[in-house]
Amino acid sequence: MQVEVKNITGKVIKKVDLPESIYGVEMNDHVLHTVVKAYQANKRQGTHATKTRSLVSGGGKKPFKQKGTGNARQGTSRSPGMPGGAVVLGPQPRSYRQKVNKKTKQLALRIALSDKVKNNGLVVVDDFALSSYSTKHVFNALSSLKLSSALLADERKDNFLQKSANNIHRVGALSSGDLNAENVLRYQNLVISENALNVLQQRLETN
Repeated sequence: MQVEVKNITGKVIKKVDLPESIYGVEMNDHVLHTVVKAYQANKRQGTHATKTRSLVSGGGKKPFKQKGTGNARQGTSRSPGMPGGAVVLGPQPRSYRQKVNKKTKQLALRIALSDKVKNNGLVVVDDFALSSYSTKHVFNALSSLKLSSALLADERKDNFLQKSANNIHRVGALSSGDLNAENVLRYQNLVISENALNVLQQRLETN
């Protein structure tokens, strides 16, 4: 299995081999669904809260007399049946975290990468050639590659690529170490530098 390596102007300069064990994995909907659902659930803060009877202020005095008003009797204004009262069985702070073992996460990433290769969504570039913050540079590179939705991956010590891609609609940027099944599938294409591709393959071959 081979893939073309292009420069940022879209010209093919060579081809590199891709290991079948990483980029030739069969689709497994169950694994992808389990892992992506866990990644998305783990992003949730779970800080939502509603006030129970013990948290609503006031209510120490009986709101109106027991009889003669025509209303149902009430002993406190904090009752859920009263305006401004408590909420019954409302959401409370909780953790949505789901645990997925490391091998399953790695398998899901292999499946996502294989899906990109199968659908021509993996684009390898020799270098992003970015030496400063430049949204225009990244935008022009994507235009030359004829891509509108892409996740960019590179091995860099600076954050030039990430910040340059932030202002482009449907474009994101990460290091190869941060790639997972959820963010790979979120974008139509994965544009990865040759250096980052080698680092990613080493990561997946050793785990």
